[in-house]
Amino acid sequence: MRVAALTVACLFGLWTAVACRRAQYHGLPGSDALVWAGLSGAFFLLSLMKTARGLGLLRGFGGFVRDIFKQRGWYEDRRSLQIAASIAVAVVVVVLVVWGLLWAWHYIKRYRLAIGFAGLTVGFGIIRFISLHEVDAWNANAPWARMVVDLVAAAGVSAIAIARLWQLRTSEQRRSV
Repeated sequence: MRVAALTVACLFGLWTAVACRRAQYHGLPGSDALVWAGLSGAFFLLSLMKTARGLGLLRGFGGFVRDIFKQRGWYEDRRSLQIAASIAVAVVVVVLVVWGLLWAWHYIKRYRLAIGFAGLTVGFGIIRFISLHEVDAWNANAPWARMVVDLVAAAGVSAIAIARLWQLRTSEQRRSV
C-alpha cells in the first residue's frame, strides 16, 4: 500500500511537472516545473527503495555501512552522533513544513508545502536509517507509524499537485477565451 501511494505521488508530480513545462511554453506561469520533477524523482526513489527492501534486495547494506563506520572509528562514539543527526533532521523537516505552510496560499509557490510533505517521509527514513535505539524501539512498538507518515506525505503532495494542475487548467482556459 505504501509503495502504491508513493508511486501515485510520483506520477502526480511528473504530470504536474509536464503540465507546468507546457504552460511555461505557452507563456503562462510554470517555472515550478523543475521542482515538481524533483519531487516526482524523490517519490520514485522512495517507492523503488521500499520495493527493493520488501523483496529483500537491501539485506546486508546496514552491515556494510556499519563496517565503514567501524573502520573510520566512528562506531564507538555513535550515540552522540546519532542524537545530533536525528535532532538536525527533525529540525530541518519541521522548518520545511512550516516554510511550506507559510506559502500554502500563494498560487504558484504552493510546491513549498509539497516539499515539506516530502521532507516528512524522507526525514523519517533518514532518522530510521541512523538507527537510534529509542527510534528503533518506537518503530517496533508502532509499526503503523511509518506507513502513516508515508501516506500523509504522499496524500499531501498529491493534493497539492492536483491543486496546481487545476490552477494550470483554469488559467489555460481563461487564456483561450
